[in-house]
Amino acid sequence: MSEKFLESFWTALVLIFVGYAFFKIAFYFFWNRWKKQFPGLSREAKVPSLWLVLIRVLILGIVFYLSYSGFKKSEGTQSKEEETLRGVDFLFLVDVSLSMQAVDITPSRLARIKETILRMLPELPGNRFGMIVFAASPFVYCPMTSDARAFAEYVRGLDADIVGDRGTDLNAAFKKADEVLNSNQVLRNRILVLATDGEDMESPSLFRFPADVWVWSVGSPTGGAIAYTDDGSRVSGYLTREGSLAPYENSPGAVISKANPSFLRDLARSNDGKFLDLDSESPNLKEVQTWVGSMEKNTNQRIHNLRRAEGVQKFLLPIVLLLLFDFFVLEIWGKYSHKFRKKLTTAALFLLILSSPRLSAVELDPGGNRVKEGRNSYDGGDFKGSLEKYKEAEQYFPEDPRLDFNRGDSEYKSGNIDRAIRHFEKGTEAKDFKVRAMSHYNLGNAYMKLGDRKKAAEHYLRSLKEYPGMEPAKKNLEWLRKLPPNGGEGSGNKDQSQGKNDSIQPGTGGEGDNEEGSKNKNKSKSEAGKDPKNKNKSKAEQELDRIMESMDLDNVKRRSPGSRNREVFW
Repeated sequence: MSEKFLESFWTALVLIFVGYAFFKIAFYFFWNRWKKQFPGLSREAKVPSLWLVLIRVLILGIVFYLSYSGFKKSEGTQSKEEETLRGVDFLFLVDVSLSMQAVDITPSRLARIKETILRMLPELPGNRFGMIVFAASPFVYCPMTSDARAFAEYVRGLDADIVGDRGTDLNAAFKKADEVLNSNQVLRNRILVLATDGEDMESPSLFRFPADVWVWSVGSPTGGAIAYTDDGSRVSGYLTREGSLAPYENSPGAVISKANPSFLRDLARSNDGKFLDLDSESPNLKEVQTWVGSMEKNTNQRIHNLRRAEGVQKFLLPIVLLLLFDFFVLEIWGKYSHKFRKKLTTAALFLLILSSPRLSAVELDPGGNRVKEGRNSYDGGDFKGSLEKYKEAEQYFPEDPRLDFNRGDSEYKSGNIDRAIRHFEKGTEAKDFKVRAMSHYNLGNAYMKLGDRKKAAEHYLRSLKEYPGMEPAKKNLEWLRKLPPNGGEGSGNKDQSQGKNDSIQPGTGGEGDNEEGSKNKNKSKSEAGKDPKNKNKSKAEQELDRIMESMDLDNVKRRSPGSRNREVFW
């Protein structure tokens, strides 16, 4: 990963973070304006506090800064660990064709190469190692790595069956090595180690490599039989020209693989490199160390990568802790704090009482006290004061339909009919059927105030549907039926619904007697009288007449035990 890419990456992240922070803060600016324009918005939508958002933005900024500090380029004196990583890159080009299984060297040519590499690795600390294997085609078997133990495992896994193609193509192997050496996988100071028997049926040509070259020749010119073991059938022997296995290495028809050390010697000479015949000698490790020590080392990039890795490790723990705190504490607090606020307040007050024995008095139910004070103000005729108390109680009973019912009563008495209607409509969502019935009943009263008889009748009927025993709703419907058509005398001035609007205590289940219209319940039928049938009645009023006639409010029959036809009228 290049320095230019990292700089572009962190620049993009900073821009995204700045945009995110600006959006979060700007949202709260518009949120305050929206709350003023739409008073009920704060009850319908919950938004975390601005301080919580600012803390989360600050934590995210610290995480970005620590991450950048861990990856940025660092300068300073070299440490002992950095000095041990001074070295060069060793790229091994190893022949794994079937000829490498020849037994002219004990136990085999390939086994001798593996033993030599494994013996060298512990003596070459601080260097990087990689490997290309080839037969008829080459491929990168192990990428460049500074982990000598991991590279040793790759070496132990070398086998003649790694490459499926039969035969040997040295020219293709040389081109693959040149391709890897000219890429950014291998650094400038490197050594190419070619380990092969040099056998190639197509007479390879000499090749000039862009690296220091060390050629290992394995196998004798006289050659030897090729040993082969089939792992599936566990059959072993020596390859023959017919493709079968012979039991002995000197069996008639056995293939004899002959090494070509002269070509390998010429190849090393053409590259001004070193030549080593593994048949008769082993590498002199001290000479190898001297050779590597005389080369210019690949130090800068290795030191840079080490310091960068140490920087990431240093900042990784605080980054993880900050992210966990943000997700498990701040995120959960922002989502669920409003649900547990009342419980947390009660628990805090309880702990305060336990820890302060001299404390004389504590308000254990502030929400209930505000509602009670609101009801007292309402009973005393101070409707504005009751609205203020109910508003204070809202934080303890958020989105409680019973509290909205109480507020609707106060708004109704204050003459704010539109606001009262909004609160009563929320009261119709209560769980208690009596609260729903009284909310519909008061909505009917409010619409009668506005002169909308159709909606008033609709809500009176809904009130009776919720609570059939709602006598004031029945009486108001009866009175509404007897009114003259719109435009007649008294059509918009009377309000049979005016009466006492009792409040409901949130948390008590909404029980109480909140039956409005009690002031006018003693009006006699003679006062209202029965209106003659009016042919000019609207469809809504005709439908209302039909409903009222089916209810038969003037004539309710009750049979007593022991009498079949006795009727009592009230």
